[in-house]
Amino acid sequence: MSVWKTLLQTAIHAPSPHNVQPWRLRIHSDESADLFIEKRRTLPKEDPTGSFIILTMGIFIEALTILAANRSFKLHYQLYQSQSEFTPEHIAKTAVDLLPYARLNLGPGEQTHQIDSGFDDSLFLTRRTSRISLLPQGLPDETIEALSKLADDWGQTYKQVTEPETIEQILNRNIDAVFEDLNAPAYHDEIVEWFRFSACAARQTRDGLDYRCMNSSRISFWLAARFPQLMELPVTRPMLKKIYRKQLGNVPTIGLLSGPFWQPDSAFESGRFLMRFWLELAKRDLYIHPYGNLVTNKAAAEWRLQRLGIPDVWLVFKIGFSKVPPQSYRRSVEEVLVD
Repeated sequence: MSVWKTLLQTAIHAPSPHNVQPWRLRIHSDESADLFIEKRRTLPKEDPTGSFIILTMGIFIEALTILAANRSFKLHYQLYQSQSEFTPEHIAKTAVDLLPYARLNLGPGEQTHQIDSGFDDSLFLTRRTSRISLLPQGLPDETIEALSKLADDWGQTYKQVTEPETIEQILNRNIDAVFEDLNAPAYHDEIVEWFRFSACAARQTRDGLDYRCMNSSRISFWLAARFPQLMELPVTRPMLKKIYRKQLGNVPTIGLLSGPFWQPDSAFESGRFLMRFWLELAKRDLYIHPYGNLVTNKAAAEWRLQRLGIPDVWLVFKIGFSKVPPQSYRRSVEEVLVD
């Protein structure tokens, strides 16, 4: 089996927004391959700056880098064009379905533990988003220090909130932002395309937001997609907010990552960092659930800044220990490969 296929067997478990898995790979030889962005798997309405699609490609390249290092290879990459060419405006103008992103090359590396930080392949399989209720205990001090140091090493900052009243305020503002965004037609139509309302649909596409992983019943997931106006009506809104809050479960800690992000090159480096940050969490049996609307919804982001006083936040998430959550499906290696 090609070394690239071996790497992909694990790399396909890297995270991506809404589990869109935008990466495609064309193998040229055991040493070289081309990485593409699949145009229809970008999210132009929710990601108007393109920062999150670039972050996602940084995540994937770092996943390949770690997996290659675990096999004593060193991954080199050369971008085909500037990161700034992957804004929604630029992507919309392209006529092709697959956007050339980077040439990848594998060369000999040092011994595994000399060039890698100890992220075993198995961590890619245990790493996942947990939308189920977290256990009540907070993070150990040693873990907080390790996460803070890892962030600092990459020019980022890790902060957390543990005060229950503040956490409830944050969760309430997140729910409001979700309801508001689902009632914005462009946002709604884009995200609902990725909703998977049944196990059959999720297995068929092997991507998107599987209702099993959303900690939601199929009926409430379907109602959110088909009748979002119920979230705005005075009669139904309080009830739906209660249901949504119950789905979020116990949240003892909220984490925040802040630092350079919104410029294209910074978004790519943030993605490389986030892959390692998430694997570090998996190594410590920790799970997160990002609250993207607290970043992308402008009113919610402004509220968050005023309430917490932390500038340049690009990821907000609940963090802690939980039972093992459901695992979302991934496209097969064959589906990721390009002839």
